[in-house]
Amino acid sequence: MPKLPLAITAVTSALVTLATGSVAQPATPELPMAIMCWLDKLKTWRVGYLHTVNENGAATYLTVDGRLSVTMNTKGVLEPPSNRPATADCFGKTLEQLRATGRVIEE
Repeated sequence: MPKLPLAITAVTSALVTLATGSVAQPATPELPMAIMCWLDKLKTWRVGYLHTVNENGAATYLTVDGRLSVTMNTKGVLEPPSNRPATADCFGKTLEQLRATGRVIEE
């Protein structure tokens, strides 16, 4: 026996989504899934995974433990942090430079 209330909820939800124009945006293909940075002081590699992309296209990459984040601006440059020293070597580099040195994970 079909669950009528569940079916009504699903149809209503789909109609509201269509009526409001609320549709998921496609992923940005030019952004890598991850970026690798070297921390000279700690002598370790850190991998930042794509975490968020805001409406203007700037992307934030975050390590799994949340201890390091980098922001790639809309020009494809990794911005140095404003609240701490830039200890990772990837800050200030462009996406093209990172790709040329094998420092990105595409998929």
